[in-house]
Amino acid sequence: MNRLDSMRGWIFQLGGVLYDGTAWKRWLLKLLGKRGLQTHYQLFFRHWDLEFVPHIRSGAISFQGAVETMLAQTGMNAAHVHEILPALRSKRKSLTNEERLLPGVVELLDSLRQEGHSLALWSHEHCDQEVIGDKMARLGLTPYFDFVAQADKLVHGRVPDRLLARTLSALRVARESVAFVGYSPESLRAARMIGLQTVGIGNSDADLADWRLDGVVELRHLIRRRLRRAG
Repeated sequence: MNRLDSMRGWIFQLGGVLYDGTAWKRWLLKLLGKRGLQTHYQLFFRHWDLEFVPHIRSGAISFQGAVETMLAQTGMNAAHVHEILPALRSKRKSLTNEERLLPGVVELLDSLRQEGHSLALWSHEHCDQEVIGDKMARLGLTPYFDFVAQADKLVHGRVPDRLLARTLSALRVARESVAFVGYSPESLRAARMIGLQTVGIGNSDADLADWRLDGVVELRHLIRRRLRRAG
């Protein structure tokens, strides 16, 4: 395994890494609490990430269908489920305009670009409210990336060969010097399966990450250490 500070190309997951992306989840959990469901955020949405997100990405089930199934599995009655679904759809749409990059992300991306790193972004989230280009422009991310793709439909949990080839071609970096920086278990697993170094952010599954960081901005410290050694 190469050193993390020797990486020259970076593929970032968007939600959970560069911006929070959890506002709708926290809103939903609060609403469910008012309906009598008492659960823990990480436990509840780990089940979502492992059992539903892969099927949403593969196109086997819609986002709304997945939420409906998950709520039914909690024992929630049909009346509450049918009340919550349209409310969640409306809330997700309104929250889109409130999304902001996490603190330090702009400085991190500036540092990487100034040091000659190549950057790509794979958006693995279900993006039914807007196309990825619109989201990138709204968040101010467009100037930083050499390649951007909507990668929410992984085929049998695998990154399509064509997507990987196009990404590496845009980065112009050998695969062994490219790291995938992700949050969700499915995305980290898919990146590892195609031979990328993996960096898990936050509470991501340690078994799927070659390195784990509490937040993506910690990459800046590694860049500084490499610069001091080079100097």
